Amino acid sequence: MKSRYIAAVAGVAVASIALAGCSSDVAGSDGSDAGLTIGTTSNNQVPMEAVVEAYEEKTGLDVNLTMADTGQYQTTLRTQLSSGTGPDVFTVWAGSGNPGAINVLQGAGYLADLSDRPWVDDVDPGTAESLQIDGKTYGLPSKLDAVGAIYNKGTLDELGLEVPTTYSDLLAFCGDVADAGKVAFGLGIQTDWVTQLIPYALTSSVVYGDDPDFGAHLADGSTSFVDSAWADVFDKLMEMDEAGCFQPDPLGTDVNASYDLVNSGEAVAVVQVVASYAQIASTAPEGTEFGFFALPGDDSGEAPLPRGIGVSFAVNAEASNEGAALEFVDWLATPEATSIWFEAAPGLPATTTAEVQLEGVMAEASDIIASGLGRPFPDSEWPSAKPQAALFIGVQQLFSDQASAEDVLTSMDESLQG
Repeated sequence: MKSRYIAAVAGVAVASIALAGCSSDVAGSDGSDAGLTIGTTSNNQVPMEAVVEAYEEKTGLDVNLTMADTGQYQTTLRTQLSSGTGPDVFTVWAGSGNPGAINVLQGAGYLADLSDRPWVDDVDPGTAESLQIDGKTYGLPSKLDAVGAIYNKGTLDELGLEVPTTYSDLLAFCGDVADAGKVAFGLGIQTDWVTQLIPYALTSSVVYGDDPDFGAHLADGSTSFVDSAWADVFDKLMEMDEAGCFQPDPLGTDVNASYDLVNSGEAVAVVQVVASYAQIASTAPEGTEFGFFALPGDDSGEAPLPRGIGVSFAVNAEASNEGAALEFVDWLATPEATSIWFEAAPGLPATTTAEVQLEGVMAEASDIIASGLGRPFPDSEWPSAKPQAALFIGVQQLFSDQASAEDVLTSMDESLQG
């Protein structure tokens, strides 16, 4: 295979060098006789390698694919784009909630307008608008995503327990698992972006249950984080910790180690985006079966699920090989490429032309969303990316007793003013 793959790198500075190196092999700025550079996150490694290999065989084009952990990727992407060394095609997110979101990147003019591409009308109607600005499309959503508990069915069966369906059940579940010498959830918050996942899962019922338009109210200034049910979210996160839901040292555990806890049977589950399932399953012992459930945040008996666009791709407005970049993104939208992607890594398709058989974790997540219990990813509705950074730091401070929930929420509110 012609591609060179740069695995997840340690440290922002190294990530910056790796991503900058993407464009070094490109032959020209007019797209002729040039290769193609693509940047994405490491949890997309399995499907991206599969689609890139297929595309190289199909076209004969040299593709240089680089990857970094999500937090590092988001931090360095804008730096690379501003210096003119960004990849031709790269992963982006909807909304404004992180440094790699389209509203943030297109605010600086870094994204090519994709409104006239042939796949635009095939994007799922419920998600198309989230990758648009002023009616123009700036990203191709390859798959949808959701945040919930991915669990090891064998471990759950071994313990003789059932999936919790209420918050009270959840706390009791954690205690029962702890009594058996295991932990309910592996938690790897040494990796900063993991800090958001359990709070996001809880907001689906705790925040959006009472205020479905919270994101809009936050944007227009009629509410704030500190005056909202977000305070209950952090209280419940720490209550889960006190109930023994997590292993003793979440701050000393990175995301890959949290996967290892589930795969080894030391933990029952991990709260993650379903996009990470392929990475989790790829390192599990042969024959391991996984299931999925929404994390309950109250005692209503209905556990909604945060969902949104998971993997999207944009084209660099200053791409060294714009023609090849556009052709690759167009090909990603075809049933051929979609089939290759989802055969390599099961997921939830975002285009209406996709023909994908959902099973296991993906089917269970899809069923929850189809039942009407889907809620937005909170940060997709935030007016800027700054609260996310404050949340990352704040959750780590909560677990190290350096801050209270009110301190974290105040910091998130203050970030909107800066």
